[in-house]
Amino acid sequence: MKFHLISLGCTKNTADSEHIANRFAGAGWVWAEKPDQADLIMINTCGFIRDAKEESLATIMDNLAVKSIRPEVQVCVFGCLVKRYRSEIQSEIPEIDHLFEFLSEDQLNSLISLLGPKRLTPDFSQSWRFFTPPHIGILKIAEGCSNRCTYCAIPGIRGPFHSRPHDEIIADARQLAASGAKELSVVAQDITRYGSEIGDRCTLPALVKELSAIEGIEWLRLHYMHPRGLTQRLIDELYSIPKVLPYFDIPFQHISKRILEAMNRHTSPEHLVGLIRHIRSHFPDSIIRSTFIVGFPGEQKRDFERLINFIEEHPLDRVGAFAYSEEEGTLAEKLKPQTRTSTRQARLDQLMTLQQLIVGEQNQRLVNKVTQVIVDEILPDRVLARTTGDAYEVDNTTTIMGRPEVKPGDIIEVRITSADSYDFTAEMAE
Repeated sequence: MKFHLISLGCTKNTADSEHIANRFAGAGWVWAEKPDQADLIMINTCGFIRDAKEESLATIMDNLAVKSIRPEVQVCVFGCLVKRYRSEIQSEIPEIDHLFEFLSEDQLNSLISLLGPKRLTPDFSQSWRFFTPPHIGILKIAEGCSNRCTYCAIPGIRGPFHSRPHDEIIADARQLAASGAKELSVVAQDITRYGSEIGDRCTLPALVKELSAIEGIEWLRLHYMHPRGLTQRLIDELYSIPKVLPYFDIPFQHISKRILEAMNRHTSPEHLVGLIRHIRSHFPDSIIRSTFIVGFPGEQKRDFERLINFIEEHPLDRVGAFAYSEEEGTLAEKLKPQTRTSTRQARLDQLMTLQQLIVGEQNQRLVNKVTQVIVDEILPDRVLARTTGDAYEVDNTTTIMGRPEVKPGDIIEVRITSADSYDFTAEMAE
């Protein structure tokens, strides 16, 4: 039997999808490259913001069209969208064969055996990669979130923050390394909280030290550090560990004190500026990535101007920005006054235009310098790679012209020959 799984949304969803796909492959199912070739189509949905919900619904409808041609095809839908809108989906899209919020192990086992028994003894000793190249592993270390930001629906969807068991994480990391992973992306909604409800032995630095010791892992990339729990001491502990890349993924969201308070971010402008100054002074090769929300309820012109001034005064290397989106069931939905949609979009455009200029200047610092990259893909006339400051499918790509003798997963030295706001061009270092 063949299966196809479509993973939408964040990297945490990608990690879940990899686990599910590996369970099917281990039980003898065969991966179908296209949905119309599958006996079972699965869709891991996202329900975080309006655009994500619309994408999830469009994907569901597109794949249900396969059933009109091949009625025997089974369609399974699960994930965050189902968690939020299960009853509506059930009544309005009855063509879906299997509807789950999040697949428990029992539900997963039932689904695996749905179309007849597979291997009598499933093979879960191997690790396949379906959503990233083999040299990249995504390691989720926790579920849920307890920060309760007023704009965010995730605590209601995923529940409170809870750390995955330490031994389970290490076992997953070793399996990823054994299957070829060189770069490990450590993810959670807020990794700084890891172990807070488990005990002293399971702190984030202790976990990262163990991950660093795993043979085969060369790069450790840490994602999503809420500034609430990020101290200068924690930064120094984490980023002194071998193999941890100087890549700081810290979602600031805003810089205006009143907007940070309205967002319930539990941080201050002074703390955010202090983090930046500490990182820049102690880690000169650092790359700081952050995200911002513009047009939040009550955001006045002076709040937005503070944000623009902050970005000019403290240039960041990688920035994602979003126009505020009202989300059902969040406290921010009830805040007044709500900003106009046109105002949100205009502010988003202004911020990203500024950031494009800033990152273009930031990237120029690497021109004519030798730096490490990891090879992602070999094309007929060039090689695609990434620097230590660029996350897979998120940040910049480094293009190495020609066909050097390298393979995906190789970590090599190149000389950057040119740069723009989003990409680098390089040649092999002599």
